[in-house]
Amino acid sequence: MSALSLSWLRGFWRAAKAKTVARVGFGSDPNQPVVVYRAANAMEAALVVALLDSEGIPAITSGESVGSVYGFQFGPLAEVQVLVKRALAPRARQIIEERHLGLEEEENPEEAWAAED
Repeated sequence: MSALSLSWLRGFWRAAKAKTVARVGFGSDPNQPVVVYRAANAMEAALVVALLDSEGIPAITSGESVGSVYGFQFGPLAEVQVLVKRALAPRARQIIEERHLGLEEEENPEEAWAAED
């Protein structure tokens, strides 16, 4: 085998290995989009994206076309995914839990109303 064909063969295998690693992902790419929230519909997803944008985290949505094509407002076909970069996902989930879902607030709303009086 000539040196040129050996060189080409090595390059071919390196490229094939790199493509395989890129396809599998292994969590090494910090820019890979990951789902941080599944909204009930496109309106809720827009609110979550605006919330994340206000905190400096760019977000995109996926899946909103299914609900709009069929006219669904609620249910599994109206579900919209909110995605952010893998590196920003932990902070985005924390913001969604605290500010959108209100998990830091008191569990019983009657106690919260009584405390305000």
